[in-house]
Amino acid sequence: MPVLSIFSDFPKFPKEQNTMWQSVALAGVLVFVTSRILHFLWNLKSVAYLPGFRCAFAPLSLTGAILPTSYLNPGLDWQWMWRASVYQYYGSRTISSVPFLSGSPYICTASLDLSKQVLSGAPGVFKSPQSMAALMLWGDNVISANYDAYRRHRRIVGPAFSGSTYVEVARETSRLYHEMMDGEQWSERNTFSVTSINKYISKFALGIITRCGFGLPFPWVNAADDGTMSFDTALTIVSEGIITRLATPRWAYKLPIKKLRDLDEAYCTLSMFMHSMIATKNEELASAASDQELSATDLFTRLIHASGAEGKNGLNDEELIGNMFAFLFAGHETTAHTISAALALLAFHEDDQDRLVTHIREVLPDGRDPTLDDISRLDKVTACFWEAARMFPAGSIVTRDTTETTTFTFPPEERRDPLVVPPGIRIFIDMIGLNYNPEAFAEPERFNPSRWYGARESDLLAFGLGPRACLGRRFAVTEAVCFLTVFVRDWKIGTCLKNGETREQWRQRVLQGGLVGLAFGVRDVSIGLTKRSKA
Repeated sequence: MPVLSIFSDFPKFPKEQNTMWQSVALAGVLVFVTSRILHFLWNLKSVAYLPGFRCAFAPLSLTGAILPTSYLNPGLDWQWMWRASVYQYYGSRTISSVPFLSGSPYICTASLDLSKQVLSGAPGVFKSPQSMAALMLWGDNVISANYDAYRRHRRIVGPAFSGSTYVEVARETSRLYHEMMDGEQWSERNTFSVTSINKYISKFALGIITRCGFGLPFPWVNAADDGTMSFDTALTIVSEGIITRLATPRWAYKLPIKKLRDLDEAYCTLSMFMHSMIATKNEELASAASDQELSATDLFTRLIHASGAEGKNGLNDEELIGNMFAFLFAGHETTAHTISAALALLAFHEDDQDRLVTHIREVLPDGRDPTLDDISRLDKVTACFWEAARMFPAGSIVTRDTTETTTFTFPPEERRDPLVVPPGIRIFIDMIGLNYNPEAFAEPERFNPSRWYGARESDLLAFGLGPRACLGRRFAVTEAVCFLTVFVRDWKIGTCLKNGETREQWRQRVLQGGLVGLAFGVRDVSIGLTKRSKA
């Protein structure tokens, strides 16, 4: 049968009926477009008509995050890629994002004045549980809590960070460094290349938080496998798989997928281990003499002790575990990323590295490992770490949500009326924008550790602003300064070039920031190491 005859047998609708369906379709399109326009205008009003992105999808929505950064879609990388121009382009250091199709509007600021107001602890601004989901897998904690709950957590958690803890951090950093050198057999080599120093630094930072945070051993070289998952193995799997854990529905863990089953086993192992550990610690503390001074230096034991001293106002088991894992996730990745960035910057800036070696040898002429007492004198090492934290702030975004109509004041140079924000609006503090503001940091693209010589610790923005700045700041700085001191003391760090690659091309390839896991940092830092002669 000819093809045309087939179609000729189909029933034909009257012309009037076709016109009716076309009208219905057109009306549907008009209703959709009108609703989008009205929604868009409402969102513009909610962000006080601030200039900024007018895009199809919100940058942090699923679709906006998947699509690459471009003029039509800011995406996840706009803070880094447009750091030198975006605020100048819009004529303000406080801008907005208003999507046409999906996602919520938000306000983004790289103004230090406005950021301090947002993070001041005002009652109309809080940390949304949605934005803290990654840190609340086990329970509420000092990072995620708000208002009275935060004050209770802060009162109990604060005493855990004591001087003896930092003494142990300095000691364990040196010990684990030597274990890493022997375990990787680097101590037996004079010159070699590492394609990605990041994975070693990540493991190192995890080891320090395990030893000094939980008071548990973390062998650099794992013992023979006995068929059970060890605490440090479970901790490694959990720390690397947190994004997967957040994104995967519970039923998926029953599927025959080894990676998911290992992740679920790791979470169950840690949960059982931590509950058992809390019970054991409580028994130990209950049996101790009431006037006995707490000798333990790990954060977990000190946290349980401080919580017990609060009586009925103490933290429950889920909150204790929630706080420890908040320290793990907030401290492990961020410290590791910043140390990796510091090594990459020193590899490229050889003159700064040479000056740092001279400084280390002046402070520690006998070549011994640093202790906590040496940290204040190793100020040039601290300056290198701070400069790496400025250029690659691990916490690139700090969020707050308004719960009531809140007014913020622009700095005088912007000459603008106060910003009135209604409830339910998310405000992003752009830490990259703050750290690359040329008015605050001259030549922000230049690695210049000397800008921190004699600076106040409060001038460093990488650990946050306001009353809720990072509690683990001194923990991280102690670990980083001790590690960088022994590493730079022992090794000359150089760039590891690909075939035909120049040093400038290495810089363009390696010294580029982006999200790595849950934090911001540099990826795959390839370096060459040459053993230094003893001073």
